[in-house]
Amino acid sequence: MLESGLLPLRERRCPTPGGHLEVFMQDGRRIALNAALMLLKQAIMAVLGVVFVGYLARKVGVAAWGEFQASLAIAGIVTIAAGIGVRGYLAREIAVKPELGPRHLGAALTIRGVTGTLVLGATVAVALATRSGLGAQLVVLAAASQLATLLYSTMWLSFEAHERFQYILYAELGARLFVIALSAALLALGFGVVAAAAAFLLGNVLELGITAHYLRSRLYRPELTTPPAELWQIVKRSMPIGALGALASALLQTDRVMLRALCDEEAVGVYSAAWVLSENFRMLPDVLLGAAFAAGMRLYAQDSDAFGRLYSGCMLVAALFGLPVAAGVFLLAPDIVQLVYGSAGDYAPAADVLRILACGVPVTFAFQVVTLPLLAAKREVAMVKLLAVALVADVALNLLLLPRYRAVGAACATLAVSAGALIASWGLSARWARCVELGRIAAILAATAAMAIAAYAARALAGMWASIAVGVAVYVALLLALRAVSFHELRALLARRVHASPATAV
Repeated sequence: MLESGLLPLRERRCPTPGGHLEVFMQDGRRIALNAALMLLKQAIMAVLGVVFVGYLARKVGVAAWGEFQASLAIAGIVTIAAGIGVRGYLAREIAVKPELGPRHLGAALTIRGVTGTLVLGATVAVALATRSGLGAQLVVLAAASQLATLLYSTMWLSFEAHERFQYILYAELGARLFVIALSAALLALGFGVVAAAAAFLLGNVLELGITAHYLRSRLYRPELTTPPAELWQIVKRSMPIGALGALASALLQTDRVMLRALCDEEAVGVYSAAWVLSENFRMLPDVLLGAAFAAGMRLYAQDSDAFGRLYSGCMLVAALFGLPVAAGVFLLAPDIVQLVYGSAGDYAPAADVLRILACGVPVTFAFQVVTLPLLAAKREVAMVKLLAVALVADVALNLLLLPRYRAVGAACATLAVSAGALIASWGLSARWARCVELGRIAAILAATAAMAIAAYAARALAGMWASIAVGVAVYVALLLALRAVSFHELRALLARRVHASPATAV
């Protein structure tokens, strides 16, 4: 293993211009299949989620929707302290030494289960003591739901480390269909947002059961035999990566919590309406990093040349998908909000918020890629410092902007902090930046700009769907014409026929 984590530039070889997108998936068919499965999961979840969220938000109204989202944010932010860093730390260890899976998973479940129960139980106690009515009920349900989520997401570390992503897809799809069916039925019968929150809780419990079933039947049973002294050592070793995850989670939840504290539930509802939509696109970088994570950890330790090609390919894919998504959502934001939330004016201000958040999609894509070598090199302390500064900046910007600009101010704070974090993290991993094929990135930028112009004209003439069709056609054609990507690469990516080099195939 490389002690420094980074070879001098003169000692590394990077792909020459014109290299293939397949280098994104350096462990061959395995990474291609994992990426395809995770993308399929995200696509299905996004479609189902957007349709259901639109129905739920319209049915309960903007104020109740905002209160529901605030309760989820509160439960999410307090769970940061639950087994801080244990999941990420042990997932990395299992990826390198798979035989440790049962024991490490048992340790992770013990630590996260106990700490999660304590912090969420305390949250429920505080909510019941300080709140009443709808707000208290939603926080209690959100806390119980978050505990189930904490447990099944801990089990996912084994599927991710062993690259069995299909079982995550099965569990997510089954639970999501259950939640949508039950919630829709309850809302149709006249029950309100509390009933919908209870349905979310039952769905998370179901997902926990499905995940546990697949874990036992397809991988192994967790071994809950780790002694307390060793559990404490795991907690201490996972603190750096845990602090990193805690700060990332805090950045994700801060805007809604501060909006609820400084403004009102309607501001949270407007912001959340846009946030939920943009989050479906912002989850794509997690899919990208998740599919490449285990292979990236191995390649970084064993083959720096192959890791350089992986890094280059990931950045190319980040631009390939992130830039057109941002441009398209920015252009069509009013149409998307109206399609999902209806023509009523309550959610109309969410269009401006969505435009700002959409600009952060390619930033998030690039940030996930840039952090890959930092995680592989175990430079969590440097990343913790970076995200700590980002969190302070986010809170400061929210304090400055929210009283006057409300939801739009929160979106601007998020975008500014995300861009700053990307620039800083790029500096931390600058030695890998020379692997990026800048010519192809520039070609993707040009194709995106032309796509936006064509889509704008089509929207003015024939509406949203024509704009989407024209934009996709123009973008793909220009990618090929400008040689940003070849027809062979597109066919290989879509058909998942990815060819691994002899040096890196496993």
